[in-house]
Amino acid sequence: MFPGLFGSRQQYDAYCAFIERHRETVWRTCYRFANGNRAACEDMVQEVWIALWLRFDQLKTNAPELMQRAWLKRVTQSVLVDLYRRAESEPERLTPALVNTLPDTHIDYAESIDDLMSTLSDDEERLLRMRLEGYDAQEIADEFKMERNAVYVRINRIITKLRRRYGTGL
Repeated sequence: MFPGLFGSRQQYDAYCAFIERHRETVWRTCYRFANGNRAACEDMVQEVWIALWLRFDQLKTNAPELMQRAWLKRVTQSVLVDLYRRAESEPERLTPALVNTLPDTHIDYAESIDDLMSTLSDDEERLLRMRLEGYDAQEIADEFKMERNAVYVRINRIITKLRRRYGTGL
């Protein structure tokens, strides 16, 4: 009998395999968010693993790898934003290292990005989000069923469009 916390042995094994495939992605995302602070990053990674386990039943394990990665990134970003908000409201619960790594502008920046993205078509937004989330040009090309060079062209056109609309600071 497998302990109830982990559900069935099959679910636990699927979770472990998923974690193993995406360990580096989670680590890199947390490391960037922690501005290179390794101790803070390790704490963040722990929080992400817990959140992934708690939400693992939401993941369609038979979905394409690209959709699984998108789900992983959404959950990871959600956890990191929650940690940031918690740090703002309850700084005494966090280590000084973690508090020092969370810049004040993360939330405002995220809201600005969402505002910019809302002005794009669905395909443009999806393409640009994939690129911002770290997908390489070939992965995006495969998803959109286009040539790799066409991905670069479309991204440049989207950025040009946003610069024309909102200024050259983009």
